Amino acid sequence: MTPIYIASIGSYAGKSLMALVLGLGLRDRGLKVAYFKPLGTLPTREGGALTDEDALFIARSLGFDGPVEALCPVLLTEDLSEQALKDDAGHLEQRILDAYGTVSRGADVTIIGGIGSLSRGALVNLSGPRVAELLQSRVLLVARYESEINVEEILLAASLLGERLAGVALNYVPQPALARARGLVREYLERRGIAVLGAVPRDEVLGSVTVRELSEQLNAKVLCCENRLDELIKHFVIGAMNVASAVKYFREREDKAVITGGDRPDIQLAALQTPTKAVILTGNLHPSDVLVKRAQQVGVPMLLVAADTLSAVERIEAVVGKLRVRERVKVERARELLEKNLDFARLYAAIGIA
Repeated sequence: MTPIYIASIGSYAGKSLMALVLGLGLRDRGLKVAYFKPLGTLPTREGGALTDEDALFIARSLGFDGPVEALCPVLLTEDLSEQALKDDAGHLEQRILDAYGTVSRGADVTIIGGIGSLSRGALVNLSGPRVAELLQSRVLLVARYESEINVEEILLAASLLGERLAGVALNYVPQPALARARGLVREYLERRGIAVLGAVPRDEVLGSVTVRELSEQLNAKVLCCENRLDELIKHFVIGAMNVASAVKYFREREDKAVITGGDRPDIQLAALQTPTKAVILTGNLHPSDVLVKRAQQVGVPMLLVAADTLSAVERIEAVVGKLRVRERVKVERARELLEKNLDFARLYAAIGIA
């Protein structure tokens, strides 16, 4: 059985999506793939058993039908942190080994999911490098890349992981930085013995958010078109200009959500006349029945929020790109991007898969 641990230099680097795409690809090659997450931070109950939400989703996507409680044996709760500070966290390593044995039994490859950065879990002596050592696993490091600061983080991670590091995948690379990442940055890291498996560009689909997710994050009231809440929003536009400018600007942006005050019916109507996925009305000001009826006719959800426009925008900026992937269209897009931009053959060779 071959284990591969997916780690990252920081949060929201794309570890879970990388694990899922890697698992689906290996499964398509005829291998039996298991998924295991030693530490979790998203507790959920399934059939009375406590596990991690991400672990359950990925494992089920790969065909897991075993005991749910084995998928994620250690959940990093406040209670566990309190016990750790008192040196009374219990025998967590043995708990992980026992669960790992259950999940990986009969698998050709076991993908092990990391959380946060490499330091996460150190409070209970289960940092990323320690988990990789405990499970005798090679490590795929996923690095969200924006500038050379991230290169320094990769170098530090490589020094901590040592020979267990199988390679690094540069992820969510902005288009202006793509050539540099694939050229100078890659050459620099390769000269230092760090295998760079590729650079994946930032993508609109993966960075999008569903109307439903947006509604939940804004604690919004859905005024109409509940059947369109799974539509993907790729762009956000603030409607604070005059109507003529708004119509011209709105036409240039498809798959958008328009954020505007509830007291701007002119902007709301302009949004409904162009390709729009949702209209977000701020200030808890209810639109007219005429506008709600028009939104129903064109199939555009209207979301009513109590926050002012600035606060709503700040909340959206805080969550976009950090929501977990669940939609099939995003998973398929991720597979397309990763298969095109990452050298999986090199990764397979590094972890011993023919």
